Amino acid sequence: MVLSSARTSWMLIVAPALITAAQHEALFVIVRQACAAQRHLMLYAVNITALLLIALVGLVAYLTWRDVGAEWPSEGADVATRTRFIAVVGMLGSVLFFLVAFAQGIATVYYDPCQL
Repeated sequence: MVLSSARTSWMLIVAPALITAAQHEALFVIVRQACAAQRHLMLYAVNITALLLIALVGLVAYLTWRDVGAEWPSEGADVATRTRFIAVVGMLGSVLFFLVAFAQGIATVYYDPCQL
């Protein structure tokens, strides 16, 4: 099993949201310095890093789901069913927050943040 502890498996659900929030905060802090220097490379690096981290969490959730048994969670009250449920919610959350972070990245590339 990829995530063997119940204490660490909750991170599959929380981590994508935290990464997305950190991306937004980092972009908010960095944009003033990037505009002053007229270099947007750091803004792009923050977006790419956030997307890679969210994809990594999604991959860990998928591997956990596959290791426990690649089937939809049932109504059983055992550890495997709970782990499957957490892994599925982690995968879905990773997809959702990946799309949010990707949209922020598109806005950063498409619109010049210094014009606003």
